Amino acid sequence: MKNIFLRVEHKRLKWHGWVIGFILFVYSSFSLYDYVMSILLKEAYFVDSGMTEFQIEYFTNFPIWVTIAWTVSVWGLFLATIAFLLRIRIAFILFLISLIGTLLYVIYTFGLSEGLEAMGVIWPAPILITIVIAAMALYCKKFFNIKVR
Repeated sequence: MKNIFLRVEHKRLKWHGWVIGFILFVYSSFSLYDYVMSILLKEAYFVDSGMTEFQIEYFTNFPIWVTIAWTVSVWGLFLATIAFLLRIRIAFILFLISLIGTLLYVIYTFGLSEGLEAMGVIWPAPILITIVIAAMALYCKKFFNIKVR
């Protein structure tokens, strides 16, 4: 039995799909770069980024489940965007997976920690990206004509 989510759709992606996909690809590439540098270089990367001591302390001491959620969010969005641009149906599932990781990260950031203070002026970013990922999952559901039971 063939997995329907690995099937490539031969439908044409409308111009706005390409624009949104390209913007998400650029954003998710930068997010992936930030993720890799944060994991590999930790404090040195944060210092070079101009973070305060409080921010460095906050971002280097995530509980493991938050790091996993962040990982799922970043990699899920990157892979979902590529799958979307290639018109592979699994984009829908990958956007949902990324959404789950992002929601867990947002819950920790705004409900279980001092994330609002640590985020500074960019505090709306996690909320905005959550909305964008949810919208992309819905867009994929419609584009790929996926029925959810």
